[in-house]
Amino acid sequence: MLEAHRSSSDTADDKTVTVAIVEDEPVLLSELAFQLERHGFAVATFQTAAEFYRHLAVRPVRIAVLDIGLDGEDGLSICRHLRAHDPHIGIVFTTARSLRDERLLGLEAGADAYLVKPVDPDELVLILHRLAQRTVAAPAVSEPLLSGGWRLDSDFGLLSTPNGHRLRLSFNEVRILRALLRNAGRVCSYVAVAEALGVIWEDYDKHRLEVILSRLRARVERDTGDRLPVVAVRGFGYRFDT
Repeated sequence: MLEAHRSSSDTADDKTVTVAIVEDEPVLLSELAFQLERHGFAVATFQTAAEFYRHLAVRPVRIAVLDIGLDGEDGLSICRHLRAHDPHIGIVFTTARSLRDERLLGLEAGADAYLVKPVDPDELVLILHRLAQRTVAAPAVSEPLLSGGWRLDSDFGLLSTPNGHRLRLSFNEVRILRALLRNAGRVCSYVAVAEALGVIWEDYDKHRLEVILSRLRARVERDTGDRLPVVAVRGFGYRFDT
């Protein structure tokens, strides 16, 4: 049995680490959740990427167990998104895809482990205990930034609008909005925005920044019906109006 391989440090604080399971097969989802709860983990279950992202917007998780072959957005896409916004989150694939190239693709996407179904529950639990130890020691998740009904969860790349919609953002969009929201109501200089992007303003093409913001404004209005209150202050920078 697995317990024979666990030290006292393996069991410490597991209940403080939420494991999210994203699996579109209800029977398998229920079985995985039962096995993990039996071993002391807190578990949150989802059948689609959309359900998972809605949960992340209000309640972060430290470990995700992902099926790859989901309807809609697949597990590989979820993994890339999570890894881009949180380098510390633990990610495990459980999948029927068993070819070597498929496994390498999953690991390249950012997974910590790749398990082929039917999954040995003892092996999965052992992996999750190791990831729990790593994530408990990781830096805390950033607090969301709020202004005028807008909410940015930068660790997960999610923007919530005043009318309740949520939008996934690219890495650069997150960094720009984070700088603007931290200075909400005040002008954020071109230099400050460039520093948020990790570049030197004198070496940066100003047109690229304008394109990023223009596309983001258009996407927010098209997909949510809200207008992103970011205005250009000519010659100075940008301001997020409160």
